[in-house]
Amino acid sequence: MPPQKIRGIILQSRDYTETSKLVNFLTPDQGLLKTLAKGARRSTSPLRGKLELLNYGTLVFYPSRSSDLHLLAQFDLLIPFPEALNTLEKSAFFHYLAELSSSVAYGGEHSRELFELLFHTLRNASKIHAFFQGRLWFEIRYLHLLGVLPPLDRCSRCRGSLKFGARFSLRKSNWFCPNCGGTGNDMLQIEPGLLAAISYISRSSLEQVVKLKLSSRQSAVLRRLLRYLIDSSVDKKIKSRRFLDHVILIN
Repeated sequence: MPPQKIRGIILQSRDYTETSKLVNFLTPDQGLLKTLAKGARRSTSPLRGKLELLNYGTLVFYPSRSSDLHLLAQFDLLIPFPEALNTLEKSAFFHYLAELSSSVAYGGEHSRELFELLFHTLRNASKIHAFFQGRLWFEIRYLHLLGVLPPLDRCSRCRGSLKFGARFSLRKSNWFCPNCGGTGNDMLQIEPGLLAAISYISRSSLEQVVKLKLSSRQSAVLRRLLRYLIDSSVDKKIKSRRFLDHVILIN
């Protein structure tokens, strides 16, 4: 098959043989693209030093006829984003975003929106110093584009307003007003201020959200809510999340 040319962000790059690497890209049109970079580890390879995590560029590959692993022929680096990995905190944060992105990028569905979301976050890496708030900004948009974050305006049972607070059912994945929600173990109590915070995060820029102040209780409820929704939406465990949680906790 003839070669194809496309833009991509490297989500994973690892050694495969003594001379080759496996490199996964997030692309705007084809979603997750898995490639084999033959000879990339050789000192004379034109690919050497380019295939680093989160590098953005243009790749040329030969599509495979028999599998989802394609042959990478060329990668022209456009933007390397070194500021995304220059501290422990940022490295943990962006490794998590890369793994999260790779978990839902199969098949191309939502791929352009996901590509633009990750690219925008990388472009603004130097502005991210409040990593929990930055994570909330990314996760809420991630869930919106997957269509799994229920609307915040109405009770799913009586269709009444949630302006006086809400409960979120982990079992039913829906919002309920205080009158309809009940008090089971699967219910998260969401105070009016937290609903307003979620709405603010949904409509505000990353630069605005990283300045947002949340109470320890609000942070704990949001962390549990978003973790549940993400785990319900992806097919595999997000391994990098535990380390990011640890980094955020000790800082």
